[in-house]
Amino acid sequence: MVFNYYKKSEVNQFNFIRIPKVLMTEEPFDSLSLQSKLLYGMLIDRMSVSGKNQWIDEENRVYIVYPIQEIQKDMRVSKHKAIDCLAELESIGLVEKRLKGNGRAAHLYVKNFVSASV
Repeated sequence: MVFNYYKKSEVNQFNFIRIPKVLMTEEPFDSLSLQSKLLYGMLIDRMSVSGKNQWIDEENRVYIVYPIQEIQKDMRVSKHKAIDCLAELESIGLVEKRLKGNGRAAHLYVKNFVSASV
């Protein structure tokens, strides 16, 4: 397969998943797999949409709804791997999952590690 060079008018043609550089460079995040770091970037992306949609709880915290099946599809991974990646983020405190019950989707809270002491 032969790929073309980018032209000036094409350099901004994509949406990007932003992964905070600190996840790659700082020791507290060394234990996270690259796939979990990618998922964190995807969660941040979804969080911006949640903010626009006013998905905010009673304590003024933005939450997202991102079912495992969607994570699995978006990351092109198995259900087991999607669950593992989310569990990795939960285990170090970057994500908190709140089950809602009665068939309602869980709320995911993406934590802001910049304001925490790492």
